[in-house]
Amino acid sequence: MKNFYLKIILPAIFSVLLFILAIFFVIIPRFKQNIMNGKREMIKELTNSAWSILTKYQQDQLDGKLTAEEAQRLAVSRIQYLRYGEENKDYFWITDMTPRMIMHPFRMDLNGKDLSDFTDPHGKRMFVEFVETVRQSEHGYVDYMWQWKDDSLHIVPKLSYVKLFRPWNWIIGTGIYIEDVKKEISALTHRLISISIGISVLIALLLFYILKQSLNIEHKRIEAEDELHKSKEKYLTLVEAATEGLIMIIDGKISFSNNVISKMTGFESAELVRLSLHEIVSPNNNKDVLAAFAGNTIKEGKFEVNLSRKNGGFIEVLLTSSTTIFFGKTVNIILIKDISIDKPAGFSSLDYQKLISTLNLGFFKAGIDAKGKFIYANETAVRILGFERFEEMSDIHIIDLLADTDDKKNLRKNLIRDGFIKNKVIRLHRRPGDFAFVAVSLVVINGENGGELVCDGIIEDITMAETEKRQLREMVSHLKANAFLLEQPLSNYLQPVNQLDSETTLNEVVAFFANRKTDHVLLTSQGRNFIGIITETDIQRRILTMDLHLDNPAYLVMSSPVRYAPAGLTVGGALQLCDEHQIHHLVVKRFDNETYGVFNAKDLQTMVRRSLAFFLLAVEQAQTVRQIKKAYEDLQQLIRPLINSEMAVKYITAITTSFSDAVSKKVIELALNEKGAAPAAFSFICLGSEGRSEATLFTDQDNAIIYENVAKEQEKAAKEYFLGLGETVCSALNEVGYSFCKGNIMAKNQQWCNPLSAWERYFARWISTPEAQNLLDATIFFDFRHVYGDENLTSALHETMQTAIAAQPQFLFHLAYNTYNVKTPHISSGTLLSDKHNELIDLKSAIVPIVMFARTYALQHAIPATNTIERLTAIKLRGLMNEQTIDELLFAYNFLMRLRFRNHSEQAEHKQPLSNTFYTRRLIEFEWALLKKVLSALPDYQARIKADFRITT
Repeated sequence: MKNFYLKIILPAIFSVLLFILAIFFVIIPRFKQNIMNGKREMIKELTNSAWSILTKYQQDQLDGKLTAEEAQRLAVSRIQYLRYGEENKDYFWITDMTPRMIMHPFRMDLNGKDLSDFTDPHGKRMFVEFVETVRQSEHGYVDYMWQWKDDSLHIVPKLSYVKLFRPWNWIIGTGIYIEDVKKEISALTHRLISISIGISVLIALLLFYILKQSLNIEHKRIEAEDELHKSKEKYLTLVEAATEGLIMIIDGKISFSNNVISKMTGFESAELVRLSLHEIVSPNNNKDVLAAFAGNTIKEGKFEVNLSRKNGGFIEVLLTSSTTIFFGKTVNIILIKDISIDKPAGFSSLDYQKLISTLNLGFFKAGIDAKGKFIYANETAVRILGFERFEEMSDIHIIDLLADTDDKKNLRKNLIRDGFIKNKVIRLHRRPGDFAFVAVSLVVINGENGGELVCDGIIEDITMAETEKRQLREMVSHLKANAFLLEQPLSNYLQPVNQLDSETTLNEVVAFFANRKTDHVLLTSQGRNFIGIITETDIQRRILTMDLHLDNPAYLVMSSPVRYAPAGLTVGGALQLCDEHQIHHLVVKRFDNETYGVFNAKDLQTMVRRSLAFFLLAVEQAQTVRQIKKAYEDLQQLIRPLINSEMAVKYITAITTSFSDAVSKKVIELALNEKGAAPAAFSFICLGSEGRSEATLFTDQDNAIIYENVAKEQEKAAKEYFLGLGETVCSALNEVGYSFCKGNIMAKNQQWCNPLSAWERYFARWISTPEAQNLLDATIFFDFRHVYGDENLTSALHETMQTAIAAQPQFLFHLAYNTYNVKTPHISSGTLLSDKHNELIDLKSAIVPIVMFARTYALQHAIPATNTIERLTAIKLRGLMNEQTIDELLFAYNFLMRLRFRNHSEQAEHKQPLSNTFYTRRLIEFEWALLKKVLSALPDYQARIKADFRITT
């Protein structure tokens, strides 16, 4: 009862007090402030009205209609008789800046007098204050003491507003008496107080009535609780002695339950009392069951129900409901029997469900009669059928999901006739609108003369298996067109051998798969010969259909005999064997009959998908940057085996360049779809290593945009559009994996996103006024290549560049000078000298002199190629240089590039950040000697360019 007073009565009293306090400390002060503000605004607007009269007569003076004296005299006469207020005794006065009274309607004795020393009873010189106020801001408010309207003996506070009329240096003003405002506020306050008192009394009466009713209810509740407690004590002993679960439900809530219920569900009795029955009924039940338990009372009868466990999962029970009258109320007495335990086998249905979930099989219970619906389905079954929650499918008839007419006609008939259906392949309508192939096994669990038919079912999604068969055929076809992969030795594509003894239990096999993350295991007889193989498919298809337990031996589900292949077999031969026997796994043996490994056709299928054609197609069909990024990451997996196979550098760079071009084109197309058509023709170009088609696994962005010259009024819009396009494209490329250029040489930089005329000026400046350092920074732009858009713009810029170079031979001298002076790494006395660390070399720096050498001679002789190998080859074919020199350069370039690719591949394999820094200790002795020879030769080629261009030092 004490809590009742604290929780109900005191808050009611506090609410009344808060209301009263809000009236006096919030509402009334706010009204006072608003009234005063209104008065101030009123006298301001009245003064502005009178001021406008002065403006009118001053304008007449300016128009020559009146003299200055006439205009002022008429203005004074008009304003002198202006009145307002309740008694029509509020007025205006006029002074000048002396201050001297020009006009006062009630103190005519002040007219014409100097008021500089005039003060109010408090000594305030108010007229001087008027002057000071208008000098500061030309208008404002002044408070002072003044006579009450026309009563010169009654002095009261007054607030006036004054405003300067500058043409005549007059001050016009009017004011309000604070006494008037106080009276108005006082009247309002009295009204508010009266209203608040009335409201407070009314609220108090209502609260008193509510409190009285609440007190009566509280007394009744306490009495009811006492009676209920007595009843509980009477029946507690009887309830606890029962061998089955027992629940009493009053008003929809569990009043009490015995210990059997707690053991079944894991809920303590105290926890159950706070719940209603439908809260512990699992949502896996069908809607009819859920609806039966949703109300406060449950109809009498027997129900097979799944109850939720506290720690997850559910328990299948038989629930018997009966009703009785308890102290005038209808209550439910519910008996609950656990029917989920298979006594003879010692396995619970939960054990089977765990096994089914592990094997990715769906389990369901459904009616197959004319109105049959799903009664239960686990999460896997729900997912296979294309739903998200069981509630979505609980009203659907299983027959309605069948896609083929024959299945709809014969499924129920065959099930009634045989009592079961085993591993039947069925095509289903899936909810999102597509089809799925599933293998279904059904077993009748109760049925009466073909009437109501309920069955348990196991469902397996074999859509993937069907797809894999098709993909395997496609893969073989693709490989036949790809001799490189088809003729690869089988030994390059083997998995390690996993083996267990044939007496190993199924439970151990499932655990082995999970721990080793493998999809197969070979079974041996006493640790020697392989007698069979178990794959994930065998586990999924055979354990449940053969009614096996997890403690059964594994050999019961194995596939036998094991298929072997010799280690010397090619990929094509292995695929042919798999295709002949409709299998995916081959055990590979060496010539000495020792097991070498296991070939899995699925792994090769994955690799085939990663061939360049697949990657380019994946990029072309991509709809998002994320999909392009996935193809980029997979490309790394394709490139690394090619690097390790010592494939020629030009073929590897051809792959990386083709892919990066495809990515750039797709990203630009996605950006154009998003931003709309371009306002002018443009060309997206790549620069640097990408411009030379020499991209490695560690290449950042170097790109720019050239767009056609536009009219001056269109320049700003075009610039904004292409800068936005560049920002979108560069950001997308960075997200894919081509990182931002550290020097910001990208199309999103406004310096490198310009019309053709601006680019022509850039090249003209670089070529006509070359400076060694500036030219060194700009050489990246002389290796540009068209990627997307109007190629004519790129061609026009290239022609402009070549024409300017031909007209400025001094440019080539500076280019050669930079090539001669570029620093080259070298090895001396067995120790590598480097700015970073002993035994380290920057491979990119080692290649730069060769790249610059080829660029200088290519630009000198107008060779259009940008690729270093193509440039050197063209120089050789034109006979511009000794063939041996070019062959040496090509060998050095290819050797250093192979080391560079190998370094990137090893860094990626060991999850290290990619860089051009190379540890020379990884080299064998021959490679070490060759690297020393190559690096020591670089200064010789620099000496050649020094001689050709007559560079002096």
